[in-house]
Amino acid sequence: DTDAAAAAAKKSKPTINGKYATSEEIIKYGEDVGVKISLSTLGPGYRAVARAVHDEEQIIGYVEGFLRPGGTILHLDKMEVWKKAVDRARKENPDGYKNGGNVFGVGLLLGYLCLLHGKENGCVDAEFLAIDDEEYQHKRLVRYYKNSGFKVIKYVGEDIGNIPDRL
Repeated sequence: DTDAAAAAAKKSKPTINGKYATSEEIIKYGEDVGVKISLSTLGPGYRAVARAVHDEEQIIGYVEGFLRPGGTILHLDKMEVWKKAVDRARKENPDGYKNGGNVFGVGLLLGYLCLLHGKENGCVDAEFLAIDDEEYQHKRLVRYYKNSGFKVIKYVGEDIGNIPDRL
């Protein structure tokens, strides 16, 4: 029966309750789509790590940053998701790994978890650093952040004059 199968599939999809997802809901959603996400903090610093559910020693990606002094700005300093690790997780666990559950995959889950961390700690603004160290990737990041509602504040490149902005 096609209708029963569709209803069962709809019920088995991960869901988010309420206006905003909670950290627990994001972590649970990640596990449902094959990604184990954790967030650790030390002082104002934070680091979120994504691992393959079927092999938690296999790191797929991570995000790190800090809460800026004054406590109202979340700063995301670095995000890396490795394509080879994503491909390996998909190959080793084809039925369980679903690329983070959406077209943006693991990076979106990590970023959202970090935004929630900032919100839970009183941050009202967020800044994501997209350094122009590789033209193709930089353009993709800037477009992605713009589509997510962020504004370009300033261009930061690799030259010596940009070092203070990169710290």
